[in-house]
Amino acid sequence: MNGKDMLEWMNDLDDKAVVDADVPPIRVKKRNGWKIGISVAAGVLAVALLTYVLYPYIKGKKDGKPDLSQGSDAPISQSESAIETQILKVFEMAAPVYPESRSLQKTLEKDYAYAQYYTDITRMVLSDKVGENKVFSPLCMYMSLSMIAETSDGNTRQQILNILHQPDIESSRESAKSIWLSNYMDNGEDKLLLANSLWTNSGWTYEQGLMDLLASEYFASSFSGDPSDPDYSSAYREWLHEQTDGLLDEFLGDAQLDPGMVMTLVSSVNFSGKWVGRFSYPEEGVFHGTSGDVTTPFYKSDAGIRTYTGEHFISADAKLEGNGSVRFILPEEGMTPEQLLEDEELFTFMNDRVPEWDALEPTRRDPTVMKNPTLVMPLVDFSSGFEMKKYLRKMGVTDAFDKSRSDFTPLSQDGQGDLFISAIEHDARIMIDEDGCRAVAATIGTIGYGEPIFYDQIVLDRPYIVEIVSESGLPIFVGIVNNIE
Repeated sequence: MNGKDMLEWMNDLDDKAVVDADVPPIRVKKRNGWKIGISVAAGVLAVALLTYVLYPYIKGKKDGKPDLSQGSDAPISQSESAIETQILKVFEMAAPVYPESRSLQKTLEKDYAYAQYYTDITRMVLSDKVGENKVFSPLCMYMSLSMIAETSDGNTRQQILNILHQPDIESSRESAKSIWLSNYMDNGEDKLLLANSLWTNSGWTYEQGLMDLLASEYFASSFSGDPSDPDYSSAYREWLHEQTDGLLDEFLGDAQLDPGMVMTLVSSVNFSGKWVGRFSYPEEGVFHGTSGDVTTPFYKSDAGIRTYTGEHFISADAKLEGNGSVRFILPEEGMTPEQLLEDEELFTFMNDRVPEWDALEPTRRDPTVMKNPTLVMPLVDFSSGFEMKKYLRKMGVTDAFDKSRSDFTPLSQDGQGDLFISAIEHDARIMIDEDGCRAVAATIGTIGYGEPIFYDQIVLDRPYIVEIVSESGLPIFVGIVNNIE
């Protein structure tokens, strides 16, 4: 079977077969009792088998491994990232130079395009699977879609830019890099790590210039190897392990590159932070979940807790030490988190980087009121997976998945009709305990309706929304806790 026949055979695979072959499903995971000092939400977005059946980047027929020594004149610098281990360097085509954390520029400026994108995609994804626990990283998907836009043109590119609310590819590129630079952080304890990688088939010759562009503008590493080579899959697993601190090994620890794949693109987000004040004084309580009542320990803290009152929700914001915060959003009685997603005020608040927090102060009537209310929460540890193709189609991205209409001519003049995306899978995990949380999120401006209600205690004993916000105020992870398992 020659290269062209292989491409056509791969194009004829139905979506289910591709997903079954490439992306092991990730299901909700019960808390397994092992303790960690920092709870973690790790988001990995695998644009699995981005089989834009790489007639893109492809300059020639399947005729052996590319001569990497004849790539771009631009030097490939040694990365300071831990992922650049020796086994990875064997397959490396292009590597980004990660800036030092102290050199990054933090900004609290509102990104209106990201706010619109965040609202649209969060509603689309979290409204599905009603009654289940689910967690999603809009930031992780944003980075991947931005990279895909670089490889497409015409209506295919425009549909992706429409989702990102970007007028052109230059604006999209600038926005993605700005978000990366203003949020990436690693001080040895707390961190927000963003990483991208492309895994290509060495049986094809790829455009080195594209790999260099993705390395410089999106900090993406590119690798080339034989997908049937165990060492190549081992390097792939090592990259996933390092970028997620091994927290997804239960699901991705035995991941293999499909021998028939042309390219797999992976983006990951890794966030961790410690509470300003540790949650303590656990007491048994009942969480009223969609699957029934569950007795579980609840932990309390009043350190760094702020509240916001909406017309249909109350939010408690728990501050992290120099690395953003976590917002716990409790719908009004009788309303589910999924129903609350339709509330316009909710997203005004969630996208607000500097909300007008309720000022809980002592009064003549009750002079003992403390300035900070108490947040009472259960511990959570779960993961979820989404096949993103159906959501993106509903949002208007259709051509990229249809080889008869896809346009990837920027990669190859012969690319139109041969390049398409076969599957996009998003997997994430969130862990919140008495010591802290790890994840990514971003939030932008809010003005509440109605009069604020001053709570002295917020108890998360029924389904709620959780949002993780970076130090810059950007929403990076969002999820719904419907059950405690």
